[in-house]
Amino acid sequence: MMEKEITKEHYLKVTQKFGLTRRELELGFLKVSGFSNRRIAYMLGISEQTVKNHFTHIYEKAWVPGKKEFKELFETDNPA
Repeated sequence: MMEKEITKEHYLKVTQKFGLTRRELELGFLKVSGFSNRRIAYMLGISEQTVKNHFTHIYEKAWVPGKKEFKELFETDNPA
């Protein structure tokens, strides 16, 4: 089964209720687009630990335990 691509518009619509910072929104979109923590760190010029710290905050704000559940937020509410 091929994964459906999540548009930036759909991503922002779903995440608007979580109160994420601009940086958290950026990292979250990269994660749901399929990038690893290591790749995100490299792309943004930050440490992998910083990326992990951001995701801890993102998951807390979204009330999900981890990456899988975070991605599911966009699949269950995807209009496409």
